[in-house]
Amino acid sequence: ADQQKYKTSSLTGEQQQQLLSRLTQLMNEQKLFLKPDFSLPLLADQLRVTVHQLSQVINDGLGKSFFEMTAEYRIEEAKRLLKEKPNIKVEEIAEEVGYNSKSSFNTAFKKLTGKTPSEWRG
Repeated sequence: ADQQKYKTSSLTGEQQQQLLSRLTQLMNEQKLFLKPDFSLPLLADQLRVTVHQLSQVINDGLGKSFFEMTAEYRIEEAKRLLKEKPNIKVEEIAEEVGYNSKSSFNTAFKKLTGKTPSEWRG
């Protein structure tokens, strides 16, 4: 079914690879995912590609959805902050990495690390 889904895509394998590396670079350097209003259209706009193309590259190239990718970047950042800033409340770190609710942050964190943010901090 996936092949059908992207039949109309205009990206060659090489273009997909290029877009993937630009995406990774942008995520690591600009950390747009830290903004609460981070979205697929916003990211596509930054990379000057269509939402469809970007979605395809994330799905095919990374094997995950936009939301899963975003959560992974946010939680990686949170893991670093939890260790580096032991005096900052978990809620504040959740906000710093783009979550507006502590519960959605906790859920994502536990799903990806197997621990709660407090347990991770140890």
